[in-house]
Amino acid sequence: MTSNNNTILRFGLFHRFGHFLIIISFFGLVLTGMPLVFKEYAWARFLYNLMGGYPTAGNIHRICALITFLAAFLHFAFLTFETLVRKNRNIFWGPESLLIQPKDILNVLGDVLWFFRLGKRPQFDRYIYWEKFEYLSLMWGTMVMGVTGFILWFPVQSASLIPAYVATFIDLPSIALVAHRYEALLAAGFIFSIHFLHTHLLPENIPVDEAMFTGRIDEGHMKHERGAYYERLKEEGQLEELKVQPASRKAKFVSKLMGLPLLAVGLLMVGFMLSSLICSIVFVIADLTKNINFDIFSIFAF
Repeated sequence: MTSNNNTILRFGLFHRFGHFLIIISFFGLVLTGMPLVFKEYAWARFLYNLMGGYPTAGNIHRICALITFLAAFLHFAFLTFETLVRKNRNIFWGPESLLIQPKDILNVLGDVLWFFRLGKRPQFDRYIYWEKFEYLSLMWGTMVMGVTGFILWFPVQSASLIPAYVATFIDLPSIALVAHRYEALLAAGFIFSIHFLHTHLLPENIPVDEAMFTGRIDEGHMKHERGAYYERLKEEGQLEELKVQPASRKAKFVSKLMGLPLLAVGLLMVGFMLSSLICSIVFVIADLTKNINFDIFSIFAF
């Protein structure tokens, strides 16, 4: 290891592969699913036809769902291996954990105070509190979308799992459709706005955070962004072990070549979705106002 090496390995190949699966499946699901939610709008119909229309878009949607299940299986297999084989309990509690802990609540408060220039910037460890919230939302969203998606994929078989007298009063596929649709809106809106803002649109990361592809992060960047993690690695003697050669120019180019189009598509999608939702709300309000005026005039007519 050369002495002038200042690049730290943040993500190993396994985690980068899992993230790649999530990227592919998530974009595929959004691009084939959102056109059905906003089918009244021209952009949605254009996108649906671009994705192959019926039934190609539906088949792509199901393939991407299977890729999501594969990514989830690999992640939980990793957690099981770490817990049962390596006896690693740090993944559930401590500085290496992605679960929210009391220190994260203090970091939230500290971040708010720092934003208003009322205190110092908190020193974050390996995972920042907003990354932990995103992780939990991913777990919750995957579970909801998986269950509701299975019901919509196999409605007859799913309905047979509940008693007949219950099925008489509860339309399980319709409930699943509503839950699937609104969870999809929430997930896509969150990922393409909040996640992109925290990950790629910070001044130090623009245009894209290459760590999601190369797994590497500059030592100075880590010290600034995750100061507590950096100091902990130094104290534990692990910092030198994590130092690697910087990503090659080719790897950086490929990272931008893949990242920038994905970023553009995500921002474009959230723009289309937000504008369509606003238009829908305006139409509903206009319709209600029209009915109210009609009712008022009819009252005066009598």
